[in-house]
Amino acid sequence: MEKDEYARMYDLETGFWWYRVLHELVDSTIRKTKQEGEIRILDAGCGTGRMMEILQKYGTVLGIDYSEEAVDYSKKRGLKNIVTGDLNDYHFEKDSFHVAVCLDVLYHSGIKDDRSVLRNLYEALKTGGILIINLPAFEYLKRPHDLVVHTRKRYRRGEFINELKETGFSVISSSYRMPHLYVIILISKFFSRKSSLKKSESDLKKLPDWLNSILIFSGRIENSLLKRGFRIPVGSSLYIVAKK
Repeated sequence: MEKDEYARMYDLETGFWWYRVLHELVDSTIRKTKQEGEIRILDAGCGTGRMMEILQKYGTVLGIDYSEEAVDYSKKRGLKNIVTGDLNDYHFEKDSFHVAVCLDVLYHSGIKDDRSVLRNLYEALKTGGILIINLPAFEYLKRPHDLVVHTRKRYRRGEFINELKETGFSVISSSYRMPHLYVIILISKFFSRKSSLKKSESDLKKLPDWLNSILIFSGRIENSLLKRGFRIPVGSSLYIVAKK
């Protein structure tokens, strides 16, 4: 990821609609699936730390990120339980976490083998532990923003579920997310089809408050459908909850 993107994330992550909606979905997933008492949570690819900040109420949260810039921004939030490390070869203590969260990480060009990372996360979880993953969906949705965040690949639901099952996970729920964003990206790509993916441009920009509020409201409606088990057939993201 470009270094400037971490600065934008840190500045906007708390209020920006995309993060707000995803973080609320993860929070509700953990609240629904967690056992009684305090739990240990791993945030694998914690970025600038907002998700860690939210999840501290459930117990102990360990964050890891490859980027020193991201770790520095996380520490600015007052977070301390963070390490700089490479998920490609970082080996966690076996059977040590109740929940592992991995949000928009496996797609990154820095990940050499996403199956290897999944195996490491599987080993890190206790029996019955939960893995929560969010990923960019559909290769044909690649756009200039993917250059900024160093996208290696975008995913399809069926293919990734097979990877999880081959690793040993059982899938609790899986669905695409953000169908409205899927449509917007397709329309945008259609009208800009003469241009190539050579110029990077971030989608992470401050929006007017009224528009940000509308998008949060829309995302919360979508979240309520997902929590009721509704599966969205297409979207710009893929959200999966799996169990060891």
